[in-house]
Amino acid sequence: MIPFHKIVCTAALLLAASAGYAQDKASGTLNFKTWSGAVKFGWMVRSPDEMDASKSILRIYLSSADIGARIRACKTLSCADRALEDGAMVDFSDARHLAYAVRLNGERVQYSGGTDGAAFKLSTNQPDHLAGKLHIDDSAAGGAKVDADFDLTLANTFKTVR
Repeated sequence: MIPFHKIVCTAALLLAASAGYAQDKASGTLNFKTWSGAVKFGWMVRSPDEMDASKSILRIYLSSADIGARIRACKTLSCADRALEDGAMVDFSDARHLAYAVRLNGERVQYSGGTDGAAFKLSTNQPDHLAGKLHIDDSAAGGAKVDADFDLTLANTFKTVR
């Protein structure tokens, strides 16, 4: 029989190990023309920049569905991108142009565009932890609108884009 104190210690270690996933939060809305979606989940990954592999980016995924296990299982950035069907993905780095994409209605509706660092109002900006607000509004030009609050830690690091 296993002593009670060992069971308690094991349970505490398991809770501590999973705490990184539990703290990640995201909420908000996505709109593109007549379609809309709710942000309920969020993840952040690190990857080489698609335009300059010598630099790295953080990519934030905001989704209506829990796709975290799929993102954590991926070996490449493109694999993580394929996991998103209803939500948005937004790059964060020191680059002047930051790419983003919105996918709604099971990927039947898509829009991609660019923004800059001013879209982020961060309360936490650490290498493996971003928290704050995101606001992108390209609706006047026929594009998407993204409004989200998030508090995300690094879910995965990729060595390659594809």
